[in-house]
Amino acid sequence: MSTNLLSLIDQFFDEGIRPIAYTLGRPITNSPALNIKEREDHYEVSLAVPGIDPQKVKVEIKENILTISFEDKKEEINKDGDMIRQEYHEYVSFSRSLSLPKTVDSNSIKAKYNRGILTINITKIPEAQPKTINVEVEE
Repeated sequence: MSTNLLSLIDQFFDEGIRPIAYTLGRPITNSPALNIKEREDHYEVSLAVPGIDPQKVKVEIKENILTISFEDKKEEINKDGDMIRQEYHEYVSFSRSLSLPKTVDSNSIKAKYNRGILTINITKIPEAQPKTINVEVEE
């Protein structure tokens, strides 16, 4: 048994069962890398999703929960007369949900895809500033 296989078995028993697959010894998960940055007037959420069809990405917000999901099914069948020479099926999907603060404007969310990066901008609602009220003195 190779050392790599032994370490994978050790990792399996140490970390428990997770939805993870291994290809060439590297983990492949169903969740893309995600970054969240807080700017002065908005939040910026970015995901690394290279090679996907951006038209199949779904961005939804409901009750201050932002959900980003993707689903793609590919099927390829090569036939030679009545004989199937190759059959190929691929199913790729992911879903990420984030709880947003109540100080965001859910009507101003914008999403763009550029060179494998999905960027979602969520505008903050300006917080109510304390207002000082002058008391008028009547005589």
